[in-house]
Amino acid sequence: MNPTPTRKLRGVALLGAAAIAAGAIGFGATPAFAAQPGDGGTGSVTVHKLEQPDGDFGANDGSELQLPSTAVPLVAGFKVCTINGIDLSVASNWNRMKNLTATAGAAAGDAPIVTEAGTALTLSCTGAEQLTNMADGTTKFDLAADKAYVVFESTPADNAKSVAAPTIITVPLPVAGAASPAQAWNYNPHIYPKNIIVGSGATKTGDLVGDRVSFDVTVPVQPLAADEKYSEFRIDDQLSGEIAYTGGSVNLVAKNGASVALIEGTDYTLTPATNVVGTNVRLNFLAPGLAKLDANIGGKIVLTINADLKESGTTANEASITINGKTTDPGTGPEITDPENFWGGIHIMKEAKLVGGGANVPLAGATFDVYTAAAAATDCPATPDTGAVKIRGSFVSGSDGTTSKVTVAQGKYCVYETGYPAGYKPLVGGQLFTVDDSDLAATVVNVQVGVDDGDLPSLPITGAAGNVLLLGGGGLALIVAGLLFAARRRKEHAQA
Repeated sequence: MNPTPTRKLRGVALLGAAAIAAGAIGFGATPAFAAQPGDGGTGSVTVHKLEQPDGDFGANDGSELQLPSTAVPLVAGFKVCTINGIDLSVASNWNRMKNLTATAGAAAGDAPIVTEAGTALTLSCTGAEQLTNMADGTTKFDLAADKAYVVFESTPADNAKSVAAPTIITVPLPVAGAASPAQAWNYNPHIYPKNIIVGSGATKTGDLVGDRVSFDVTVPVQPLAADEKYSEFRIDDQLSGEIAYTGGSVNLVAKNGASVALIEGTDYTLTPATNVVGTNVRLNFLAPGLAKLDANIGGKIVLTINADLKESGTTANEASITINGKTTDPGTGPEITDPENFWGGIHIMKEAKLVGGGANVPLAGATFDVYTAAAAATDCPATPDTGAVKIRGSFVSGSDGTTSKVTVAQGKYCVYETGYPAGYKPLVGGQLFTVDDSDLAATVVNVQVGVDDGDLPSLPITGAAGNVLLLGGGGLALIVAGLLFAARRRKEHAQA
């Protein structure tokens, strides 16, 4: 039987009302269908996949929300299943909706289980999985109207603590606070399933100065699902074999920036464990410390790790984070953004330039201090700058002229001689030394006193001129002696 003109006009009027209603309440698309359940047509469900915020984004009534700039979109897979046996063009079936519940499937990716007052219902899950958009976390499903659906997360976001709970939704969905029947139904509802992402917002920095390095691992204290408490919070940092752990510290900073007192051994343990790679540093919160985390949602944990450099390597490093049984996947934990190089075998070679020339020879007994220099430095000041950092320990040259060897960060350094052997001239001011490879030496030469004119007073002249003078003096002495002898003989003769 063909529809009457009256029926056609009624349909046109309802379509117009639906379009006006959609525009009035800010729907993202203009529906091309009837505005009342039972009139058929099509609709949609738009999924907004976001990270769990500290609070709510707004009402969960199916309307599209204006999200804050702090909202973090996620990439996850979703599917939609039709709940069989519920035809919402039949008025009585709407009364069944309050008895429906949905629980997640037995394994990741499995369809959820929907029950009606405890009795399982069948589902038709024929559509393909859709991934949410990386830019805004959305995906849209076009669906037939007058049906009940269950939307579920089939592929979780990276490092999601758990999948979002499945959502039962109708198309159309009643609109809260509608002013008229024409505005009472939303054929394009929006839903906002959220995830708690383990390690989200965590950062790691490395501070490399001279022969020491420190790492700061900062992890936000995230809001958990409703009524969930922190039962586990752990940071594992696997250090490379090129560095040696020397100690660490843990700080809890409240949301307002205030420091929250933590007691090692009571609130947490900080344990270095040696393994085949190097040292794994583990921060593990105990029950009293976990309670402090629950009381400081929105704050942050800062783990500081200190280490000495052992041999050539880089500061490249990644930490893993575990919260309530979920650990960050490899390659997704906080890591050093721009790793820096450090080089081993760095030393000072002490040589002497001796009187008489020839090749320089090793010199023992000289003492040096080494300070960091600016990357743009072209020479060193007479004395170390106040902002320069002194490398740990003094360096003394041995019998081969070589000081002890150290591992230091790539960069420039100033060498200052603080002690030198007697009889040699000291290094004046500082000597610039650039480290950009392993087993490098800064050669410092001490000149022996006496190499340069004026170092010492002149000695008496020796050689031919001296002999002539000596002979002249001797002849004069012989003449004088002869004259004295002749005078004595004359005197004796006169007396006789």
